[in-house]
Amino acid sequence: MSYLINLEEIRKEFKFETSIKHNPRIPLEFLPYTTKFKETQYNFREVVGEFMRLVGRKKLPEAVDAEKLLSNVLDSISFGQANQRGEFKQMVKTLFLDENEQLYLFHPQMLYYINTVDNENKKLALFLYNVLWNQRDAWSVDVATENESDLMSTLLFRSLPELITANEIKNNYALMLPEVSKLFFQDFQWLSTKSDLFTQQVEKIISYYYFFYVTQFAIQSESLFNSVDQKIRPIYFTFEEEERLSKTRVSYEYGWKNLEKSIGKIFSHINLLKMLNFTSNEHKEENWNAPFSYQQIATCIREMSGEEQVALEEEIDLLTEEYKQKLSGDSKWMLMGTFTERYELSVLNKIDQLFRMIDHQFNQTSRSKPYNEYRQWFVHFCQKTFLKSRGRSGKMLILDTDYLLFLTKLMIKDESKIRLKRLFEKFEARGMIFDRDTQTAIVDYFEKLNLLEKKSDSGDAIYVKAFL
Repeated sequence: MSYLINLEEIRKEFKFETSIKHNPRIPLEFLPYTTKFKETQYNFREVVGEFMRLVGRKKLPEAVDAEKLLSNVLDSISFGQANQRGEFKQMVKTLFLDENEQLYLFHPQMLYYINTVDNENKKLALFLYNVLWNQRDAWSVDVATENESDLMSTLLFRSLPELITANEIKNNYALMLPEVSKLFFQDFQWLSTKSDLFTQQVEKIISYYYFFYVTQFAIQSESLFNSVDQKIRPIYFTFEEEERLSKTRVSYEYGWKNLEKSIGKIFSHINLLKMLNFTSNEHKEENWNAPFSYQQIATCIREMSGEEQVALEEEIDLLTEEYKQKLSGDSKWMLMGTFTERYELSVLNKIDQLFRMIDHQFNQTSRSKPYNEYRQWFVHFCQKTFLKSRGRSGKMLILDTDYLLFLTKLMIKDESKIRLKRLFEKFEARGMIFDRDTQTAIVDYFEKLNLLEKKSDSGDAIYVKAFL
């Protein structure tokens, strides 16, 4: 397949006629972020509510109002005495509403009724639906509303607004990592068969896979045109039960410290990927149904004839020169230093150089603000979840005990036990790796909980038992 960029479209969309406007809108975006970061993002409870409605093809006809819901429950009952209504109302509030007047999530069906007010939460939920669920069949849950042993729940379900079926859901984001989507679907499907566990932990699985997808996207983007033998590149985590953490640890050097560099350049990669996906192929709209990744672009170029590669290289040279000229007023190009060629093909090196120019100018001009704010959407999320400060060791990715136990259940699934070595392999397959000290801390923790079965002291003969 021949590959050639469309310079006219790039000039038009990136506003070359004036001063370059980065990050133009495209039919399928790569990530849900903007260059205007909001400190209040994200309320993951709201994200979960919208995500669950998307995978279930459901819509709420109206926001769930606590007072209106209580009135509906009370109106469905006949009271013999006036004071009984007030007493019953208080009992219903205690059973089904928390201190913030939000519904307790006691059944999977309740997830559909989480109000999602903020548009950024809706946008993130749609992104996660597009890249994790990927247009699979609608998920459904059976609601035993006729269960006489749980009359109160039955009353509540009958009083909730009737959900509307949503037929068509937008496809606004490109799936760039199908291997992550496949793993998510497997884990989500299993979890959904465990009603109570699902209701309690669905936020954790969605939250982790959000982290997993974005970090893998950033890491693979940083590889650019390098052949990646292992598609999933696991990131080093530490465990909160560990007492000693230092900068000499592998988990420090190849954990957040290394990941932060990749996340830092994500806006530059987004802009280059958008440029490279404006192509001269005949069916332009169809191109955006499955945008090219760097690896796919490299494959196309390597399969092209020498003449085709030269033609593409000339177009890249022209694009690079125009980009440089448009930003020559405030970009300190002399600070870029020498350029080292990393690839066997000249045209790939020219694209690599264009990336370095894009990233360089963001760091040398007033455009550093949108560059930094774009990545801050994800960094802020990490700070609220996995990223913790460990004194002199700085920030590190920490797995807490709740997440460890939940993810371990997810790995074991319906087996009675799992070999310890195999458990750690499953963590790696899901983007999480531990150094020797962290593995030891996890094993010690499992031992405290009496979850280990040892047939010998060999790691190959140690099992982690299933637990409730």
